[in-house]
Amino acid sequence: MCVDLKAKNSKIDRRALLLGAGFALCGGASFVATPRQTSSRISEVAFQALLPAKVGGWTARVSSDLILPSADALSDKLYENLKTYTYEGPGLPTIMFLIAYSSVQQNDVQVHRPEVCYPMSGYPILDNRPVKARIGNRGIPARYLTADRGALREMILYWTRVGQRFPLNWTQQRIEMARANVSGVIPDGALLRFSTISAEGSNDYQLLTDFAHKMAQSLNPKMKEVFFG
Repeated sequence: MCVDLKAKNSKIDRRALLLGAGFALCGGASFVATPRQTSSRISEVAFQALLPAKVGGWTARVSSDLILPSADALSDKLYENLKTYTYEGPGLPTIMFLIAYSSVQQNDVQVHRPEVCYPMSGYPILDNRPVKARIGNRGIPARYLTADRGALREMILYWTRVGQRFPLNWTQQRIEMARANVSGVIPDGALLRFSTISAEGSNDYQLLTDFAHKMAQSLNPKMKEVFFG
């Protein structure tokens, strides 16, 4: 029997070529589909140095009196940077400030919302409403809450940022992370929280937005990216 080796080898070569092209396409698709981190970690020392020691007539002091998530939730896996300050000034109301930042926000690394950590710490949320906080020339989608502190109330203004967006709830937060991942990006994320303790019935929204505005004016470009993306 006579076998046409040339034709047989040609078929094998074509098959190998097609298989190779298929593997290359799969590899390329996998590369494209793998989200890439776009923000770099900030060391603890550098992060602290970026935060203002003075805001208007207020002076900062490091404080451990703020309401925080449980110790397990504050692992390095959840937050790369977490700072809490109390800002005080002569004749001025005390402002408590918390900032949590991570250069990577994924499904297992989420910014932590006050709606969760306050009730877990024994302070029910009495009111929770979406607001558009005017910070500088920006309108930031944020939330304004009232927490029960016994005879007093803690008024809270906060926003979360995931990449370039400001999700108002947990569902939006996950949607924004998924949106960024699909576009090939692992977004960074931050939570900014401003609060003050007042007598029942007090409305301190303007106080907190004014303070946040003054703080934003004193930030350098790197920390403005953390605040606003």
